[in-house]
Amino acid sequence: MEISKYKILAALVRSFFDAFSSGIIDNSDVAAEERRQPKNVKQSMLNHYEHVAPVFFDTIFFPLAAMNFQYDDIMRIVREAQGRGDDMHGLVKTACASDAMYEAMVAEYKRNFSALLGGRCVSVASHLEDYTRPAEGADVETLKAERAIELTVRVVMYAYARGLRHSVADGKPSLRQATLFRLLLDAMNVLLSDEAAKYDDCEDDLAAMFLKVCQSQHNFTVMTSEMDRTYDELVSKEEIDGNDTMTK
Repeated sequence: MEISKYKILAALVRSFFDAFSSGIIDNSDVAAEERRQPKNVKQSMLNHYEHVAPVFFDTIFFPLAAMNFQYDDIMRIVREAQGRGDDMHGLVKTACASDAMYEAMVAEYKRNFSALLGGRCVSVASHLEDYTRPAEGADVETLKAERAIELTVRVVMYAYARGLRHSVADGKPSLRQATLFRLLLDAMNVLLSDEAAKYDDCEDDLAAMFLKVCQSQHNFTVMTSEMDRTYDELVSKEEIDGNDTMTK
């Protein structure tokens, strides 16, 4: 299965904003049942407004570069950018590989951030209807679904961990299992499907929900394998608590 790079890009950007904002909101001092109210979502994002762009660029660079370049080329791009004195914005623009892809990224960034500043995350249904598509008649490159899944999982987990870290004053934060699973369900839905999933027939069976959005056991295995790998990476690089399993 191959997926349009525009669809992957849109999934990566939405997944970043959903996950980063969720990390911030999970550690809000507002009562748990009120954290997702629009006024509190908006305030949480305003409180961390200056962190959003730097964390976005840092989180999205490698997935974008890996979508468009081979590993050796990525290392060359980084060296050349360092030689020019490029900042992370410039590096991410290079990773987009084309002006059209960069413009699509900017459009998705603005759409998702604006929604959060309005008090909500872009819904799965709205995303699938409105995400930025290529110009009519343009050549559209694709990427294998397995690689797209890996990159999306990485963005979800890194963005969520960084949102948690930015909202924790002391100590190492723990990933909250329920939040992470919701984020990954939505991320796989927008990446692999063209319409919002309905879970009425899943009877609250999480495995059945994931199989529905992943569309195959193979894709589900790819997702869970990348979850395990990225979790180990987060523990070693992002100061996530690794003394026990993810908190519920």
